[in-house]
Amino acid sequence: DPPGDTLRGWRDEGMLDSVMERYQVRYDPFSNRLVFPIRLPDGKIINICGRTLDPDFKTKLDANGKKVRKYTYFYDLGILDTLFGLYEHIDEIKRKKEIILFEGAKSVMLAEGWGVLNTAAVLTSKINPYQLRLLIQLGVRVVFALDAEVSVSDIQEVQKLKHFVTVEAVINRDGLLKPKDAPVDAGREVWENLYKRRCRIQ
Repeated sequence: DPPGDTLRGWRDEGMLDSVMERYQVRYDPFSNRLVFPIRLPDGKIINICGRTLDPDFKTKLDANGKKVRKYTYFYDLGILDTLFGLYEHIDEIKRKKEIILFEGAKSVMLAEGWGVLNTAAVLTSKINPYQLRLLIQLGVRVVFALDAEVSVSDIQEVQKLKHFVTVEAVINRDGLLKPKDAPVDAGREVWENLYKRRCRIQ
């Protein structure tokens, strides 16, 4: 059964109602997921992403006998030629001449609540050739802030990107994050600490 307050979980993690409204976060009772639109850089909605609210999703099977996915898309994703949050944050990204890239949309929303407005999400743990082209076209410094266990320097497209723009990475210094944590999951103070100590990808 869904919780009485379907947005409570994200509120408990520090997500602001105003931010969730800006990104049109809603509850889908059919799938028991929080859902929100995925937009192209021009604002056009191309898909709907759903994040399960089931805390035991890793050990459960769906109606078709498949493992429940943490994130799912309501339409076949196909080629991901966008970055979540780019439409909303393009002006600040250009002003700061920097884009911070998280894995998940939730990290973008959480950081926005702290006033960090030059972010986007790749919606996976690597970038593809289409996202690479977007980043080259932006021509700004790219700071990867992927989950703690991801090695940014091992991503093939990152090695190509660094020939066009400055590429930096937020890494899990001093073990401040759990292995699956995003850099914002441990709170604002930890995020600011890790961001200040980011390193350049050579």
